[in-house]
Amino acid sequence: MTLMFISRLSISTMPVIGALSCILLSSIAMATQISDNRMLAKTGDVIQVRLDELHPTQVAVGKLQIAGDLDDYARKPEKLLADLCKVQGAGKLEQQNPSSSPKDPSSYRCTLPAGTDKSAMNTVDIGPGGKIYLTDGHHAFNSFWEASGGDVRLSVLVGENLSRDVKGNPVSQTQFEQKMAELKHFLPIDAKGNRITFAQLPPSLGLKSFQDDPWRSMLYYLRGISYDKSDNNLDPKTGKPYPEVPFLEFYWGQLLNSKMDLSQYSLSELAGYISALNDAAQIMTELSPEQHVGDSGKSAAELGKLDKVYNKKLKKLSEPDSKLAKALAYQASHPQ
Repeated sequence: MTLMFISRLSISTMPVIGALSCILLSSIAMATQISDNRMLAKTGDVIQVRLDELHPTQVAVGKLQIAGDLDDYARKPEKLLADLCKVQGAGKLEQQNPSSSPKDPSSYRCTLPAGTDKSAMNTVDIGPGGKIYLTDGHHAFNSFWEASGGDVRLSVLVGENLSRDVKGNPVSQTQFEQKMAELKHFLPIDAKGNRITFAQLPPSLGLKSFQDDPWRSMLYYLRGISYDKSDNNLDPKTGKPYPEVPFLEFYWGQLLNSKMDLSQYSLSELAGYISALNDAAQIMTELSPEQHVGDSGKSAAELGKLDKVYNKKLKKLSEPDSKLAKALAYQASHPQ
């Protein structure tokens, strides 16, 4: 009787086990398919990723800049959804409700399909095995991570697929890292300007994994005051905009670090921070357009140097309710 029961139990569970096996195989096949698609992605393609899949290509961020974003998201949760629309090339936030969540894309709507405005999107490179390396947007994506966690899905733009060589053969990790360094898609310095290797990069997004670079935060606030995006300046030889430069702000930070001592400023107070910004802006705008900046191998003009300090924008930052003032207050109450 017992043997018959066991036999019947075995027979009855076999279809279940078979079904589970099919589900497992299907999941493996799906994972392989996704990886294969990424391996075939080309420059300019739009792919979907999760935040926790992204591998950083720099070890430091300007944490005061991110504090400003997190303050915005705390005050106005819909601002996070609006920023997600923007960085996905999906225009503006069109519709949301109190239950809308960045973890559920169906809970809010943007004005455009993702990938429509590629100029607004952040870029990634494809590495060996289909790994995704973030080459632009470490600040925005860290802000998303801190506000909502790593399981948020979003669309990104493929910059380079470096998973295979020119003959179509898979590259090794060493070959990939060499190519990333050659393209300057990997920033080989830490917050203090010391050289680092690829292996020293953070394993994932999340502020606890990153060093704080005060120069990088200052450059965020100086944009439009003493420099702008590199492609906003025209090359006098061609009459065309200069190409975009990855890690542009860090190279400016290298130059400023060689000319200023931040310990002389009270950067936790608005007045002290504005004083540092003013001195940095003067240094930047007084440079010769031909002078090379940091390790960029490029001139100040190529890195977006402006001819004068735009004091009106600097004065606006000095107001008690400015985005800088709010970021300083948020950082003081939420130390990282």
